[in-house]
Amino acid sequence: MVISMEIKARIPGMVMEVKVKEGDTVKTKTVLAVMEAMKMEQPIASPLDGTVKEVKVAANDKVKAGQVLLIVE
Repeated sequence: MVISMEIKARIPGMVMEVKVKEGDTVKTKTVLAVMEAMKMEQPIASPLDGTVKEVKVAANDKVKAGQVLLIVE
């Protein structure tokens, strides 16, 4: 059984850096991207071990709360 999980922005902000690419293998708590929100850097970590299926944002993208940033399965 393959579990696919959408990684979403918790609050609106800007993507500072995407640290992974599609096909990368990641472990739980691996930092996938870094956002800036409310003048603070917010690391976005993987909630599970898996493979990055899709990257939906790039550095300097502005995102809304709840927007999908990446998909890990």
